[in-house]
Amino acid sequence: MVDFELVMGAFWICGGVVILVPATLIARGRADLHVHYDERVDPAYVSRRAGTTALAMGLLPIAYGCFQIVYGYNTYAFGGLLLSLFVLSSLTKRFAQGWGASESTSTD
Repeated sequence: MVDFELVMGAFWICGGVVILVPATLIARGRADLHVHYDERVDPAYVSRRAGTTALAMGLLPIAYGCFQIVYGYNTYAFGGLLLSLFVLSSLTKRFAQGWGASESTSTD
């Protein structure tokens, strides 16, 4: 019988890979793939900020999946994963809508 930690670790790794595919495309210049992308915002800014944040969102489940395979389930690690995914999700949504873009693109 297969160990539960191995199955759940593989699940989180696969989920991270699924997140990484569109995140890589967004980070490489396809800002229009982001669901909250505002067309008035510079696509290079969205690709840089929201793309890298989405890449972090993809790498965290992969890291947690590897952790769970090696060490087993840990309540604090799982809670940290969920909290960081929530925060990063909010950040990538804000970046796609242009949050902070006026400060970084001003020519004062």
